[in-house]
Amino acid sequence: MELPFEVTELARGDAALARRALRLQLDAHRLEVEWLNYPALPVMWPDLAALHSCRDRILAAFEGNELRGLLVTSRGSDGGMHIERTVVDPAHLQQGWGYRLLNRALQGEDRVSVDTAEVNQAAIALYHKAGFVLEQRWNTTDGLALWRLVYRPSAAPALALGADGWMQGAQQLPSPNCDERSPGCAPELLVIHNISLPPYRYGGAGVEQLFSNRLDPDEHPYYQGVHQLRVSSHFFIRRDGHLLQFVPVGKRAWHAGVSSWRGREKCNDFSIGVEMEGCDFEPFSEAQYRTLAALSRELRRGLPLSAIAGHEHIAPGRKTDPGPWFDWRRAQDDSGLGF
Repeated sequence: MELPFEVTELARGDAALARRALRLQLDAHRLEVEWLNYPALPVMWPDLAALHSCRDRILAAFEGNELRGLLVTSRGSDGGMHIERTVVDPAHLQQGWGYRLLNRALQGEDRVSVDTAEVNQAAIALYHKAGFVLEQRWNTTDGLALWRLVYRPSAAPALALGADGWMQGAQQLPSPNCDERSPGCAPELLVIHNISLPPYRYGGAGVEQLFSNRLDPDEHPYYQGVHQLRVSSHFFIRRDGHLLQFVPVGKRAWHAGVSSWRGREKCNDFSIGVEMEGCDFEPFSEAQYRTLAALSRELRRGLPLSAIAGHEHIAPGRKTDPGPWFDWRRAQDDSGLGF
């Protein structure tokens, strides 16, 4: 299967790729100088020699064989990570490349900082989206206002399952795509999915619109093939950890489709569906895992849940989500549920 995108370490020994990386960085630098109206902005690598001598970690984002962006990080004496520069091909801005690089760089990190110009609102919005908050503001000697942002992923929400099946602490958006469970069936299985609409893009209203039958087929080409689906999930966890609920837990959400678990078919009858905003090709966020932990613990207090599985496990060969980046050991430890 051809990957829609990939984020990996830059192979500096590949001479052609190194030249492409240098050219992308210089093109992005010229655009940033123009945006900031700040000619004194230093160039990260003026030439190939500077790139090859750089001791910092360099992540590269690819679409097929095409280089789309770079993210450079250094390591402080305290072990914390500092983002030196995030650069995206100027011809491919507003396509999610900065977030993909940042999302990969943050995996396993808890102390991360970055400096950016106050007027660079696109960069500030990107870092806020990934969980950064303002720590310090200062001016350079020639008057450029700078911000230092530090990584502070959202804390787990305070949740309480109501007698009506709605989770207090979640945003409630009732979906018509649900019905009663079969007689004698209670939720025993927590099923994890991933979803993004449009594919590989996060933060929009597509998922809520799909689950409420309001997806506009003219808004994006991909929607032409899915807007008539009648599907839902009980819960949806956004990249920033925000929790939405579409179906009360006592009812059957339409998330599993043709499925079986331990020899039992029709998993919708005895499961709770949780959609993680994401895809098969990149890690989920720290904030999402924190929310999933809080959600699964609260569900266990009120429901006879005994196991956790992915859509890929109850519909093998048909579904692949949540995919290879999902941390099953963490999810099991956090929830107390077996596989």
